[in-house]
This record gives sequence, C-alpha cells and structure tokens, in this order.
Amino acid sequence: MYGMFFRAGYLWAGLVFLFLAGCETMERAHRAQQSVAAATNDTPVVVGRTPGARVNLTGRSFVELVEFAMTNRPSLETARLSVSNAALSVVDATSDRYLQMNLSGGYSQATANGSHFSWHQRRGKGTSDISFDLLLVDCGRIDAAERRARESLVAARRDLEDAEFAVFDDVAQSYFTLLMNDALLEVARTNEYQYSEHLRQAELLHSAGEAQKLDVLKARVDLSDARLAMISASNDVLTAGAEFLRALGLQADRASRADVLAIAADSLIAKERRELKTTHFHAEDGLMMARTNAPSLRALRARLRAASAEVDYAVADLLPKLSLSSAFSFADPAWNWSWGLGAIQTVLDGFRKRTAVDRAVVAMNSARVAVEEAEQSLSRDLAVAASTRDNARQSLETAKTEVEQAKENLETVIEQYKLGDASRVDFTDAAGSYAAALGTRVKAFYAGQIAEARLIRLTGMVPAISSKPAEPAGTYREIDDDEMD
Repeated sequence: MYGMFFRAGYLWAGLVFLFLAGCETMERAHRAQQSVAAATNDTPVVVGRTPGARVNLTGRSFVELVEFAMTNRPSLETARLSVSNAALSVVDATSDRYLQMNLSGGYSQATANGSHFSWHQRRGKGTSDISFDLLLVDCGRIDAAERRARESLVAARRDLEDAEFAVFDDVAQSYFTLLMNDALLEVARTNEYQYSEHLRQAELLHSAGEAQKLDVLKARVDLSDARLAMISASNDVLTAGAEFLRALGLQADRASRADVLAIAADSLIAKERRELKTTHFHAEDGLMMARTNAPSLRALRARLRAASAEVDYAVADLLPKLSLSSAFSFADPAWNWSWGLGAIQTVLDGFRKRTAVDRAVVAMNSARVAVEEAEQSLSRDLAVAASTRDNARQSLETAKTEVEQAKENLETVIEQYKLGDASRVDFTDAAGSYAAALGTRVKAFYAGQIAEARLIRLTGMVPAISSKPAEPAGTYREIDDDEMD
C-alpha cells in the first residue's frame, strides 16, 4: 500500500513539473488573447487605442511623416509578425537535433477473476515513466529543414523591408499628389480671380458705353466656369487629403487634413519645398542596383534557396533513420530501466516519398521562374519610371517658358481690352492659356517627384531628401515668374 502511494507521489511530482513548465507559455498566450479581445467585438472600438484620441502632425517634415506611417500602418505589423513566425519555425526545424524527454503517468483498474466473475475482484495499477529519445542518424533531414527554415526567415525579413519601401512609396505618392492638388487649386483660384477682374472691367466699360452687353454676359459665363473648375479642384484636394491620411494609417476619428498637412497660404510656392533628390541613372543601371538592393528580389531568391533545401529534405526522407531510446519506470516493476536502438525505413508507401521529391523539384523550378518573372517585371517598371522622370523634367522646363509667355500675353490682352483693342474672346483664350500653363508646370513638377519616389521603391535605394527654400511667394493675384523652379 505504501509503495503504491510512494510511486503515486512520483507521478504527481511529474505532473506538477509539467504544469509549471507550461505556465509561462500559457500566461503569454493569455495576455496575447486579451490584447485582441476588443477586435473580436462588433462594437466600434479602436483596437489598442483610446477611441477619439487625435494626433497632431502639423509642421512635420516629409521624413517624419514617413516615420510615423512606419509605426502606424497595419501592413508593417503583419510583416513583423511574419518574421516572428519564421523565427519560431527555425526553432521547430532544429528541435529534433536535441535530446527529447517525455514524462508520462496514469492509473488504471481491471478485474482479476478466476473461474467466477465478480465486479469486486479488481486490481489497480499505476504507471509513471520518464523516457529519452535521441536521433542518431537522419541522413540530412534536420540540416535540410534548418536551411529551409532559415532561408524562409531571410525571405520574411526581406518582405518586411519591401513592405517598408511600399509604405514609403505609398506615403510619397499621396503626399506629392496632395501638394499637386493644392497647387492646382491655387491655379484655379488664380484663374477665377482673373475672370472676376475681367468681369469688373467689362461692367465698368459697359457702363461707360465702351463695351457691349455681350462682353458682360461672356465675362459672367467665364467666371461661372472658373468657379466650377475651382470647386472641382477643391474636391480633388479633399480626396487627396483622405488618401494621404490612409497612407499614414490614420482614421477619420484620429485626424483631419488640417491636423497633418496644412494648406500653404500660396501652394504654388511653399515656404520650404521638400523634395526627393534628383537622380540621373538609366533603367539598365537601376536594374543592376535592384538586383543587389531590392528587397522583393532578395526575398524571391531566399525562397528559391528554401525550395532547394526542400528538395534536399525530400531526398533525405527516402533514407532510413536511426534513433536511441531509453526509459525509466517508477511503477511496477519499480525502478525499471530500459534502452534500445531503433531504425525506420519505409519500404512501400504508394510512391508518396518519390512523388514528394518530384513535387519539391517542381516547386524549386517554380521559384526560379518567379525570380526571372520578377526581374522582367521590375525591368519594365524601372523603364517606365525612369522615362516618366525624364519626361517630367523636360516638360517642366518647357512649361516654365509657356508660363512666362502666357503671362505676358495675358497682361498684354488685359491692357488692350481696356483700350478697346482686344475682344472678349481674346481675353478668354489668354486667361485659359495662362491657367493651363500653370497647371502643366505644377503637374510636371510633381510627376517628377512621384517618379523619383517610385524609383526608390523599385531599386531599394535609401531615400535621399533635399530641402531648399523657394523664392518669395506672391498671392494668387500676383504670380511670380520663378514659381516651381
């Protein structure tokens, strides 16, 4: 009787050991469940944040806005979790390399009847064992699994870098698009002011008998069209502002456009223009940089190496395994120790292992094709981005001349109209040409900045920011010739 309780004590001690060993892991998992509990509810609660807590990013530079997005975008958190998961896979892949220990225990009863059956003749038996297993020969399985897991970890880290470049590109695209729409709204205001002034002049001349009623009516129509264009430009600004907030990872209850990037008093000339440094490399040079630096290509090459390791594992799985086992029992018969060697070799499995090798080879070839396809796609994207950058640069130079000519022509027509030497059609054409030239210059400048951001994303270069002050700005009533230079 005492021996049974003594052996049961070993059993309970083993169970307590198992319980304590898993307490930390269980507590960590429980805390993780509590952190996502709010997301499981259907109530509109902002996960991990105080509902309604607002942010203020006014005055932040472009670099600071990108850094904010890096800490606020869920896509990056997803990529970081993938890295953590890949790191745990490395631990799993190498676990069979070490000594395995198992502790087991139990208690059972069975009847011990002779010639007569009785429910009361029962015998109890407790079991309590500790066993050890060590894999001696695996023919390369663990090494191949470890290489596969480590290359998958490298790919996950490269995916994280690629996600960071994607966030940079997303923020840059929306940032420059927003500034472009701000400037185009300023162009629309400039155009509306010109038509408003023309209407005032037409009414004065008509009251003095020096202009026809049709001139006044035409000026009113032109002013209405200019105001509609200004409303459309204002809507574009609102849309671009919402897209910029999304790129930063901000919801509507946390920030508005005014909390992030205030509209400049004169958006055609900001007090300090922050722009990406100008590049001059060709598409083929960009492809060479991308092959070395681009995280997307490096991730695909890591996956190709992981697929090659998978082939090694499938081949090794065709060979036998040899392991050493040992066990120590605390129950009847008491203190019994045993050991043995075991070998496993599958003889007939319906060609599953052979097919696994072929499937691994196919997967490896698919990974190789994915690298080649990505390089071809990247080459095309680099050619388009470099061409867009160069065309925008040329368009900007041409647009500067057009703005100067259109402004001089508009000023001449205004003076001629006052003297009665120009018609209402001449003013409409001149004002429209001036607004179109301003808009072309704005679009060309920011198209170049957007292309520079895309080249950074494609090549994997470290972003280079250049900040330089602009020329003193006038109001939208008096546009300087050196805007956007």
